Amino acid sequence: MASPTPRRYRRLPPPAIMVAPIVDIVFTLLIFIMLVSRFLQPALEVELPGSTTATAIEGGELTIVLDEAGRVYLNNQPVTDALLAEHLRGFAAGEVELVHLRTDAKVGLQRVVEVLDLIRASSVKRVALEARAQ
Repeated sequence: MASPTPRRYRRLPPPAIMVAPIVDIVFTLLIFIMLVSRFLQPALEVELPGSTTATAIEGGELTIVLDEAGRVYLNNQPVTDALLAEHLRGFAAGEVELVHLRTDAKVGLQRVVEVLDLIRASSVKRVALEARAQ
């Protein structure tokens, strides 16, 4: 009887993780998140007053929101008038040049003027009142 011939096995390379496709996926997700976050609506919903001459103004490091009840929010965080004034006075001259002020259409003019006075007492140079284009 003939002896069986030994089988030759080809050695397979050890499994490896391909890094390049993973990096591509991570960068694609990062770009997607950055683009989507750019178009998200602000967290606080207010009904902006309408204007036929409203224009878009880019920039601005701070956003102050007055809701329907007249409460003040600084970058979506509720603050009192005293805390807002203290925060705005803490900036050095020229550090913040533009503040966006979003007010609900139902907020009284007196309340808007009070908040504008707080802003003007600081070193902020410009205030952009946001309005809804009609």
